[in-house]
Amino acid sequence: MPHLLHARTLALVTDLDLIPDWDELARRVGAAVRGGVGLVQVRAKALDPQKQSRLASLIVSVVGARAQVVVNGDPEMARSSGAAGVHLSEISAGASVSEVRSQLGPDALVGRSVHSSTAAVQAEADGADYIFFGTVFPSRSHPGGPTSGVEGIAATVNAVSVPVIGIGGITAANCRSVIDAGAVGVAAIGAIIGEYDSYRATRALHGAMAGGRSHFKGGRAGGTAGR
Repeated sequence: MPHLLHARTLALVTDLDLIPDWDELARRVGAAVRGGVGLVQVRAKALDPQKQSRLASLIVSVVGARAQVVVNGDPEMARSSGAAGVHLSEISAGASVSEVRSQLGPDALVGRSVHSSTAAVQAEADGADYIFFGTVFPSRSHPGGPTSGVEGIAATVNAVSVPVIGIGGITAANCRSVIDAGAVGVAAIGAIIGEYDSYRATRALHGAMAGGRSHFKGGRAGGTAGR
């Protein structure tokens, strides 16, 4: 199984609504990876499958071996683009965790987004390597939607043994509280690629995460502590 996620994992999710130009998006993703992003989720659900695959291939080529790339929902897209695996939504009409593994092999990295500790327990039982939990704080991508706060992170961390990454409204000002609640890391969109200097924005997040007290138990996708 993959050994990727650890205390202080910083993840980035792409957003074409925020940065519609592919070349500019790739530039910012590359800068973010140089700054310390270790996991990139390529999310572009509005594109047709062929264009999604092309975008994923572009991001994989920019990231290289410096970080892991997962694509949103489609194992075939992961295979054709060279991505490390697939990220699934909480309620997915596409492939299941087991189906992803059967298509990509046991070393594929498979994550799932959840919005409750109950869903997190099910994701772990299904074989997910890691969990994105949110929405933690109010966010641009889910305006007016319910938020869990760090209490939701803590409850989820206590319910599962796989790595939990907090997502939703993450900034340099609040990310340490997510680590202190037990998450192995945080995932951001606007706080990284929403900034023209994505390298500096990433370094700010990375620095703010330092010193937090992650409670990660060392499950399937864990291994290396710190960067």
